[in-house]
Amino acid sequence: MSAAVPAAPFRRPSRAGRPPSPDRPGHQRPQRPHGASGAAGGAAGLAAVTAATAAAVMLGAATEAAQGALPTAWGPLANSVTAWVLLPAALTTAVLAALPPRGGAGRRSPAPPPVTALVTGLVTTQGLVAGYYGWAALVSGTPHAWSSVVLWSAAGLVSGTLVGVVALVRASETGALRGAATGLLAAVPLADGGRTVVLFPWQASAGWAFAAVAVVVLLVGLRRGERAAGWLTAAAAVAAGAAGFALLDAAVRIASA
Repeated sequence: MSAAVPAAPFRRPSRAGRPPSPDRPGHQRPQRPHGASGAAGGAAGLAAVTAATAAAVMLGAATEAAQGALPTAWGPLANSVTAWVLLPAALTTAVLAALPPRGGAGRRSPAPPPVTALVTGLVTTQGLVAGYYGWAALVSGTPHAWSSVVLWSAAGLVSGTLVGVVALVRASETGALRGAATGLLAAVPLADGGRTVVLFPWQASAGWAFAAVAVVVLLVGLRRGERAAGWLTAAAAVAAGAAGFALLDAAVRIASA
């Protein structure tokens, strides 16, 4: 009887001959073209900024209409620096939160584009001005000099830029820096309230309401590790503003004497 032929040893197929598995580290997953993701992000940003601008125009018209509806004691709530700073700040914050993350998978950046923050702060502030004076001219018939429109439009360029910077810091930073930015926002209604209570005592109710808004901004807007910086910045900003106002008032009195 012939000897049994030994069986050939089992060999695993060559790695090079096997199709790559999706779960293997060397497998390259298809990537979305960067141009497509960038175009989608740009379209989303443009839509968000456009919606915020439209909302700002309507809010500006509402502030003008509310002046004729609110009692005298509460009138400053409609026509105030607080409204024209916090409303654009809220709209800019909403726009930055609506933007998709930048970068591809594994390298996303949580920081929103600075240009978007600045542009949104500016256009929402100017939208308030346009809505306010547009409603006054077309609906309520309240006369306003063109010099007033130019003045507040120019002021909006400054405040809108600052609103954009503050919103950007709050959206991209943490810790003391974000707390200080929130404190600057709270300083506006806090100063507005103090000025109203001291200089216009018959409207003190609105002044205390401004102070309450400032406290709400600090309590809601500050996170752990930011509270000390936020409260201290708000207090320092109000003190600096009061000192500047006192110096300006003294200079005007001396010049008028």
